[in-house]
Amino acid sequence: MNLMTLYADKKFGTRLVAVLFLVLFATAVLAVSPTQTASAQAQDTISGIVVNGSEGGRLPDDFTVLLLTIDESAGEIIEQEEIPVNDDGTFTFSNLVSGPGLVYRVVANGEKYTPSIDMAGVEDWSRVRLTVYDETQSLDMITFSSYVMMVPTIDARSRQVGVLAVVNVDNQGDRLWIPDLQDPDLTGLDLLRFNLPEGFSDLSVETELPAGGNILEIPTGFAMTNPVPPGESAILMSYILEYEGDSFDFDLKLPYGADQIRLLVPDGGGRIEASGFGEIESVVVGDHELNITFADLPQPTALQTLSDFFDGRTYIIVIIWVVGLALLAILGYAIYSTRKSESAPDDDEPATREDVLTEIANLDDDFESGNVEQDDYERRREELKDLALELDSSSDSQEESQDEPADSDTAESDEQDEKSES
Repeated sequence: MNLMTLYADKKFGTRLVAVLFLVLFATAVLAVSPTQTASAQAQDTISGIVVNGSEGGRLPDDFTVLLLTIDESAGEIIEQEEIPVNDDGTFTFSNLVSGPGLVYRVVANGEKYTPSIDMAGVEDWSRVRLTVYDETQSLDMITFSSYVMMVPTIDARSRQVGVLAVVNVDNQGDRLWIPDLQDPDLTGLDLLRFNLPEGFSDLSVETELPAGGNILEIPTGFAMTNPVPPGESAILMSYILEYEGDSFDFDLKLPYGADQIRLLVPDGGGRIEASGFGEIESVVVGDHELNITFADLPQPTALQTLSDFFDGRTYIIVIIWVVGLALLAILGYAIYSTRKSESAPDDDEPATREDVLTEIANLDDDFESGNVEQDDYERRREELKDLALELDSSSDSQEESQDEPADSDTAESDEQDEKSES
């Protein structure tokens, strides 16, 4: 990975390692040697104390503790016993049921927050300690001790990046933060919220926070309703993001502030631009918004683009559109040509003087109605007048040509009459 930028370093390394190797940790806990397990199960009592970790806090009346038996071979969890704690918070489970493959879990039976201890990893069963807290709905003591955003995978062909982010949430107070979901005035601002880049998909969230909450996905990110006890807890999120061109922008909002922000991309995976980022230095980010740009991301090759075009059968849709548009263009031209030919005057039938006079009258009506501009009106009227005069001249010429044969016929007739008389 290529470390691009860095903000103030504070308690980052330990928590990040713990989250990334959470599975290995669970495996190590379960892989206790047979000697240790046998030695632990040989103890026949479990004693301990439940304390309230909030300043001035006290345990609720009738507070109880549960003893669960976990049958690893059958994959079952059985409630073995529930007892109230003493006035000082102490408790004792005796006459334990033992057997091969059985382990115990002690649970502080709070209403919304139930801390527990698996006894398989405890050597001294007489000094078990569970801590509960008073509740608060204020987010004032919540902050991010670190925010690490990584881009471990980039698919240039599909223009998709796989994003992995690890956020360490730090409750710096001594009370358990938990939202009041029964409050009718509850809004998203009252929840533990995280914003993500626009257009994210396939969101997955894992957390060290206690169970009992939900992940509420919204278009701008997600919110959580899990209780947040004092101390640090890691949240691991992953999602897929499509980008256009060779970059995408991300307005990272930090409503709770952050002690450290790291952005990492693989070698050759582009570069990162962000307001306020630069050389490695120690600064503290308060309630702030960072405008981050991931640029110069890999692009698909021309051959990949052409292959995807034909593999996805997109070319069929393109061909259909092109053919359809061509047919529409041909049809439109045919209709236009037909209407034009119908509206055009027939050259075989010359206009008469009466037609021209009718057109002049219609033109005068259009001008008086304001449908024709004066310049167009005067030009067109002169053209029609000239046409009318040409038609008059043509008509006179035709009449003269018709009269000449008649006169010659009359002269020939008179000559014949004179000859006959003589």
